[in-house]
Amino acid sequence: MTTLIIKSDSDKKTNLLIRFAEELGLQTTTQDFKELDTLSMAKGIGRKATDAELIDYLSRETDTEPIDLESAFSKYLSAK
Repeated sequence: MTTLIIKSDSDKKTNLLIRFAEELGLQTTTQDFKELDTLSMAKGIGRKATDAELIDYLSRETDTEPIDLESAFSKYLSAK
C-alpha cells in the first residue's frame, strides 16, 4: 500500500484531485494538516499529531547543531 499526502491551499484543486483519485478506484481521505510550531508542540494541538505533521516539524531546521544530552541537562545534574 502507498500513502500519498498532498498539501493544498485550494479547495477547487483538492476536490479535483479527490475526484480523479476516486475515478481511478483509489481510496481517499482528507484531514486538516496542522503546521506545528514551538507553542503547539509545548501545549499540544488537541489531538495526536500525525506522522506527517511531526516529520514536517522535525525536518524544518536540519542545519542546526543538535545539543548533546549532558549539556542539555547539566543544570539539573549539577544540582545534586
